Amino acid sequence: MKKFLILAIIALSMLVSADARDIEYNMTINESGTYVLSEDMLVNYGGIRINTSNVVLDGQNHQIICNNSVGTGIYVGAYEYLIENTTIKNLKLKNWSTGIFIESNVKNVTITNCEFEDNEYFLNSGAVEQYFYLNTIHEGQLLFGPEDEDDFIMSSPKLVYNYNGKEYTYRLGNYYEGYTGTEIEDEGVYSNIYEITYEYGEGNSTLYDAYPLVSTSKNYEVLETLYPPLESEKRVLIADIFALDSKSKNYIITEAPVTPTTTSSPASGGGGRSYDSDISDEISSKVIKNFVSSATVIYGNEIDENYANQLRERVQNAEGFTISGNAVIVGGPLANGFAREYNDQFEMPISNDYPGENKGIIQVLKVQDNSGNVVKSYTIVYIA
Repeated sequence: MKKFLILAIIALSMLVSADARDIEYNMTINESGTYVLSEDMLVNYGGIRINTSNVVLDGQNHQIICNNSVGTGIYVGAYEYLIENTTIKNLKLKNWSTGIFIESNVKNVTITNCEFEDNEYFLNSGAVEQYFYLNTIHEGQLLFGPEDEDDFIMSSPKLVYNYNGKEYTYRLGNYYEGYTGTEIEDEGVYSNIYEITYEYGEGNSTLYDAYPLVSTSKNYEVLETLYPPLESEKRVLIADIFALDSKSKNYIITEAPVTPTTTSSPASGGGGRSYDSDISDEISSKVIKNFVSSATVIYGNEIDENYANQLRERVQNAEGFTISGNAVIVGGPLANGFAREYNDQFEMPISNDYPGENKGIIQVLKVQDNSGNVVKSYTIVYIA
């Protein structure tokens, strides 16, 4: 049931603190449900506080504006308990000290189709499992980010969407006013990675938006949202590497070099790129398709061979083989000798008990070979 917020222009005059957790808010949401703004809000210090789980706040393209450049537009959090499953969408936040503030005891947040303008900080978030995509960020605003970047994602789940009259299955980041990348992908994103320097405490760090948008969100029509954990309910499939870890060091975020063969053929809409002809048509990501085309796919047993063939037809048994270039290791350390060799070098080693039944992990490792006269470097992707 939708709960309509008939929000008038209210001036709040009695406040005890400018801290986001303590200030008085124009509206506090204490019950789960979908809340829709019916008009713009103009307030002094606090816009809306979300104080419970399972809330959708739909701004219906209205604005929440601060008339004195202080306070917080939207605050998500509670002192005593975990808040889960929050969506904030279709909203403009303007002239705040902090546009959206999210506490660290908040899990599974989606912020999409929002516009941030003239705020000191457009976002201050410690949320776990956060998606932030199809938003417009005007210039001159800062980000106050998490101490640990593990769950901080500046892009979307896998989406099915229309762009320029064509349908794509891909991921989308955000539109940054004033930013122009050097190469445009067919899917409506720049090839360049947008780097965001953010503050945490007294230091600075960097987050990455791997899919910065070419244009504003109105040019992207989302048809379906495919969250990564729902790739398969019955068995582990070869999944999209970008879905599984937000740490930039585990991403393949540049176009990997392709080693063409005599059997290679042009990629669909690839702008001159070529892929080996045995690469699976089910791989929609150009980045992953390029990498698999440049790599040897290595399996350990017959079951893993079946999974390996979901990537490409020509695969390699691990027994007696030596890795000397880009490789994809399919299978765990019991079945695959290379998985056994490299297992402890990955951030999340695989065992009989981890990650557990019907769960899979894809990890990426950069390897440098100093054994010869020429130093070689290559990438190993580990699918277990």
